[in-house]
Order: sequence, then structure tokens, then C-alpha cells
Amino acid sequence: MPADGAEPVVVPADLWERPEMLTALTKWDIGHLFRLVRQYAGVSQTRIGVAVGFSQGKVSEYMKDKAQVTALDVFERIAEGLGMPDPARMALGLAPRILTGVPLPPTPIPTRDGTPASGLLNVEQVVVGSRQPDDACDVDVLTLAWIAGRLDAPMDRRTLLLIAAGLTAESAASIANPWDRLTRALAGPQSLDEDTVERLEARTIGFHRLEYELPASALYQGLTSHLNELSSLIHGAPDRFRRRLAATAGEAATLASWLAWDLKQPMQSASFDRVSALAAKESGHPIIQACTYAYKSYATQDRAALDAVRQAQHFLPKQGDDATRAWLLFLEAEHLAAMGDSQAVKLLGQAEEAFGRARPDRERAWTRFLDPERVTAFRLSTYVRLGDDRRVTDACQQALNSTDQDTDHKRTAIIWADIAQAQFQIGNSAAGVTYARRALESAQRTESTWGLQHLSTVEKTLTGQKDQAARELLGDLISTRRALGSSPA
Repeated sequence: MPADGAEPVVVPADLWERPEMLTALTKWDIGHLFRLVRQYAGVSQTRIGVAVGFSQGKVSEYMKDKAQVTALDVFERIAEGLGMPDPARMALGLAPRILTGVPLPPTPIPTRDGTPASGLLNVEQVVVGSRQPDDACDVDVLTLAWIAGRLDAPMDRRTLLLIAAGLTAESAASIANPWDRLTRALAGPQSLDEDTVERLEARTIGFHRLEYELPASALYQGLTSHLNELSSLIHGAPDRFRRRLAATAGEAATLASWLAWDLKQPMQSASFDRVSALAAKESGHPIIQACTYAYKSYATQDRAALDAVRQAQHFLPKQGDDATRAWLLFLEAEHLAAMGDSQAVKLLGQAEEAFGRARPDRERAWTRFLDPERVTAFRLSTYVRLGDDRRVTDACQQALNSTDQDTDHKRTAIIWADIAQAQFQIGNSAAGVTYARRALESAQRTESTWGLQHLSTVEKTLTGQKDQAARELLGDLISTRRALGSSPA
């Protein structure tokens, strides 16, 4: 007979679905969780401790509510030890192990001869229309993100195509070599080194950069694989790497939450929000929460959006991080303008001052998007919402001058939508319809939920238009919105 502690803990499947268990998970109440496991699985404190890597005394402390779990890697260890299914993991704020029915292997490190399906991206998804269907081939999205994160120059869709083409060539087989060390690191924390941590940090940056160009559906599963790898490494990592790994996990989790929202998966989005909150605390980088709340502002409107931005600002340091500071000021100006508050103009000036001090390409993984073109778009958006016709005309011309007519990324839909609304405001309805059509087509190509939502004001404006082209566009907007479904926000 095996010793009591050696027997594995088998938790009844229906226990994870019980209301009291879901309450314990969402409140991170590990003591309550352990009490439920003991009650319904009939196991001792010793067996629970062996399963999750605690002493019997430590389990007793948790069960008596004399101690609390706050570390991300400890939550991960408990989830693994008790065999939590994905819904329970997500309720606890951890990344799922299985997405859309496709199992993720325990160590999905990319190799050119064995990349898991969860980490592959069809090149047809990378650049729409760039290849014929019979020329389609697969790209390793994890390695693609790593390369994108190491680029110093701005990455547009053309650059992305060149990278993807290189990754699909036989000569790219050698790219797998840098990941050998990461594979070994997942087998044991003693192998973790500076090189591995830097590669993971670069890959997180790369996912944020790819988000500008690629649909959420193309990135979500690969990003979740990346988060699973980070979770595995944080557990037992040396102190000199632990905080860095937690920080890059938090930066990745904020993006995963945004992608989940874009894919209309609100439960997963909320779970990733909890991951980012844990990681922000553990890493000592509260500004990660600023990014989380900034993304939340995109998912809401009016006062709720403004409140989210102001909540984000509470996580800013007193000095530094000017790119994030500028981003939040631009967002606050936009939301105030939408509410008709002329204070938005003052905030716009403050945002531009902060942007003048910022180094977006060097500060945070999420700040790479903030460039002069995006600043011009914020300026236009604010004046459009204020209904300031004089400033709208100038800002519209600046936006047209700064926007590459051949560029097709997610934010293009937003810029075209604002230019369209500006044209309607100054009485040029024909131009308004033209740019609104461009915005809709860009949103459709890039599968941008936010781009489509940004067209809501244009949709209201089109309702009063009698022109045939305007009526046709209105019909297309309505049918596209219905086809994609409403946002879960």
C-alpha cells in the first residue's frame, strides 16, 4: 500500500463547477479551495500538500485562513497539482491549457520540424491577398513574435510579409537554435539564464507589435502558449530573473485580455486581467495595470471609458514612462471631447508635451504603437468629437498627409473613420462616404472589432443621408456589425 501522501489527488469533475468552488477561485481563496477539495475528494492535508508542493503544516495554515497565496507561480502550481480544468484555471486567473478544443503541449517551444499546431499561423492570415491559396504555408507565430520584438525599425505589413516569407523557407530551419536553451529551461529552472529571459521579453514585445497588423484570431493561441511557458518558468526561477519574468508575463496578459475581448470571450478576458494584476504586484511594476485599464477604456463608452482611463492614471509613476502617460492623456482627451467637455483641448496639449519627452520604442512592450501618425489621429479624433470645425479641417489634412494610402493595419480603420466623420462635419458628404468605405473595408480585412466600433458615429451620421452611396454604405455597416455580433463589453 502506498503512503497516504503518495496517492494522487483526484478531484471530482463536478466540484470545479460548484458555485462555492467558483467563488473560491474568483476570490483567490486558496484556504476555501483546499477545504472543498478535502470535503468532496476525501483527501488529507498531507495528500493535498504533496500534490501542490506544500508541507502539511502550510496546507493547514491556508485552510485556517492564517495565510494567503499571492504569487502567480504558486497559483499555477496549485492548478497543476490539483489537475484543474480550463474553466477553473481561468476563474483563478490563469491561462487555459486548451483553447478551442486544440490541446496545447506542455512545452510548446517552436522547432522548424516540430512546431505544435497551436503555434502555427497560415501565411494567408498574415497578409491578406499576398499569396495564392495553393502557395499558402505555415509560419511559426512564436518565432515570428520573437523576431518582431527584436526589430529596431518600425514594422509595417510589408516588413511582416518579408519576415513571414523568410520563416517559411527551408533556410529558416536554423532559427530554431536560439530556442534550445528555452526548451532546457522548461525542463528545470536551473537552466534559466539571461539569454532565455531576454528572448522571452523580446517575444512579448513582438506580440504587441504583431497586434497592430494581425487579427486577434491569428495571435490568441500563440500568445496563450507564450504565457503558459512563462508560467512554467516563473515557478522556481532564481530571484534575479523572477521579477523580470513576472513583468513580461503581465505585459503579455494585458494583451491576451484585449485579444480575448476582441474575440468576444469576456470570461477569458477577465481571467487574463487577473493574471496581469497578479503579475504587476509580483514584479513590482504597477504600471502594467495602467495598460490593463487603458484597454478597458476601449471596451466601454462615455463615463465608464473615462473612469477606466483615470483609474489607469493612478498606476503611473510620478516621473518617467512618458509614452504611457501620453497615451492615457490622449485617451482622456478623446473621452472628454465625446462628452462635450472643452477641457479636452488642454489635455490634448498636455498629451503632446508628454509625447515630446517619450521614447515609445524603448519604454514598454505596449507603447510601440505610439508614433506621430497615431498622435495625429488622436488630435483629429478629439476635435471631431468636440465638433470644432476649424480645427477639424486642419487636423483632417494632417491626418491625410501622415497616413500611408497603401498601409493596411488595424488603426488605419480608426483613422479613416475619423477622417470620414470630419468630412461629414465640414459638409463634404461625398468624401465622407469615400473614407467611411475605406474604414469599413480596412476593419473587415484586419478583423478589427475596435475599428468597426469606431465607425458607430459615422453610422449615426449616415442614417440621415439620402444619397444612394451613403444608403448602401449604411446597409453594409449594419450587416457587417450584425454578422460579427455585438461586443461583449
